[in-house]
Amino acid sequence: MATMSEKKKRKIESEHRVFNTEWTNKYLCTVSKDKILCLVCRETLAVPKEYNLRRHFETKHPNLAKLNPNEKIIKAASLVKNLSGEQQIFKKVSTENDTVTKVSFQISKEIAAAGKCFTEGEFLKKCMLIAVSELCPEKRGIFENVSLSRMTVQRRIADISTNLSDQLKQRVSEFCFYSLAMDESTDLKDTAQLLIFIRGIDKNFEITEELVGMCSMMGRTTGKEISSEVIKCMNDKLGVDFTNLVAICTDGAPAMCGKNVGAVTLLEEFIGRQITKHHCIIHQQVLCSKVLKFEHVMSVVVSIVNLIRSRGLKHRTFRAFLEGEDAECSDLIYHTEVRWLSRGRVLQRFVALKEEIAKFLENGPIKFPELENESWNQDLFFFCDITAHLNDLNIQLQGKNQLIFQMCAAVKAFKMKLKLFRNQLSKGEMCHFPTCAQRIPQNKHAELGEKYAKHINLLIEEFDRRLTLSKDDDIQLKLIEDPFSVDPEEVTQDLQLEVIELQCSAVYRNKHRESSLWDFYKSLDDEKYKNLIEVALKTFSIFGSTYICEQTFSIMNMNKNKQRSSLTDDHLEDIMKISTSNMTPEYDKLVAEKRCNISH
Repeated sequence: MATMSEKKKRKIESEHRVFNTEWTNKYLCTVSKDKILCLVCRETLAVPKEYNLRRHFETKHPNLAKLNPNEKIIKAASLVKNLSGEQQIFKKVSTENDTVTKVSFQISKEIAAAGKCFTEGEFLKKCMLIAVSELCPEKRGIFENVSLSRMTVQRRIADISTNLSDQLKQRVSEFCFYSLAMDESTDLKDTAQLLIFIRGIDKNFEITEELVGMCSMMGRTTGKEISSEVIKCMNDKLGVDFTNLVAICTDGAPAMCGKNVGAVTLLEEFIGRQITKHHCIIHQQVLCSKVLKFEHVMSVVVSIVNLIRSRGLKHRTFRAFLEGEDAECSDLIYHTEVRWLSRGRVLQRFVALKEEIAKFLENGPIKFPELENESWNQDLFFFCDITAHLNDLNIQLQGKNQLIFQMCAAVKAFKMKLKLFRNQLSKGEMCHFPTCAQRIPQNKHAELGEKYAKHINLLIEEFDRRLTLSKDDDIQLKLIEDPFSVDPEEVTQDLQLEVIELQCSAVYRNKHRESSLWDFYKSLDDEKYKNLIEVALKTFSIFGSTYICEQTFSIMNMNKNKQRSSLTDDHLEDIMKISTSNMTPEYDKLVAEKRCNISH
């Protein structure tokens, strides 16, 4: 019997009742947000059944029930219009509030990206109100509601940083392979800041290069502490293991790359396998340049620059002197040892103003006899030219999203240039050393060419020692850059048949010639060339340098300066993420989580 009674029970949902549009004119009701709503009293009716609507209408509104059909139609149209107007008002206010909140997020993001103080938001709001008062005063109320107080900007920046981290976490879950770049430096308060960047690639060859985190280290910064911070950061912020980790790029410091207790070595022990280790190519290039022993030139140049620029009166007098002499440049440049391009630019500016400098200092109390020394001047001109070539290489190696085989190709090309320079200098030819060719007499070229060819040879030997790839690495990079030019017998056995198949395909050969490497590898058959695609994915994911870390340290020093020395580590990390990210914050999602708070 119980079963029979259960079968007889009916549910409203199962009857699939539908509101009849004719009931609007008959009973002055309508559908609003999937509910039956009386247009007169705004009472909600549970079941879309004509009997229920008629009973409500005749019981609650007997006077309206007496209207004839035409009067009911007019009355219904009026009530529907009133309801629609009320709903539009609320919708407009809600949309306006969401837009105002979105603008607050967007401006806060720009404040962080530009390295401005949180209080800049209040200044920007004042400027906006001045502009709107003159251009469109009727809109002033909307702009006044944009919340840009110091605390609001601070919270907005933190929310944007969290959103970017969530986006990165989602992307990391789609990575086929990834690599890390790590570097450590101290901020204004002597707090050691460890930067960890990730570079990953998905199956569509889309590369993501983002900051994972900035770890503040208050104590020691040995390999043990660094490796612990890396493991914690990867687990807590990305929730990813090290299964697909391909390589780690560092600045080559002992704490990073030490054989026994370096951070990378300890990470290998934690993971249980070896990791490809890369010493930043740019750092190695800078170390190679130090083999040129021209301290006798650089020390004099730095002393003269410091003498002229260190005192305000002398510096002003010198600039006025240059203006009177109609000099090529308006001032000298300070030398900064840690800046990669500083030495070359200081030398170029010094050489350009050499005659004016000598003339300015000739009556001064401090004498520099080197300025009149022929041999010293010849060394200055050569050193200026060779550092200009080194700077050109350095600039080539800089930049985000550089592929490691492109960086290695740039180094290889520079080594070939050095060999050309050596051979030409040995013959007394200085066509690629414009300062020497212009300022050194032609009859001295042969004698000095032999001398400077030896310096070039030292540079070649140092580049060979530091920046020569192993045969296997060289073949692998050549394979990925141009798979049609390698000998199939030189590659690993699992790739040999795939390389032969590829090299015999005219379609893929044309594709490689006409499109980018990303498009070329995306076009390959996943099954037929799966091993080659895997090698390409791994190679594309590798960091060739820690340039992105060095750039971020510059942003860090710009933000945490003497005026903002109390900036907390958490807020600094939020700013770093926003400043370095290539992702766009999900503003609509952020707005949905917030209400507009009107600032005062």
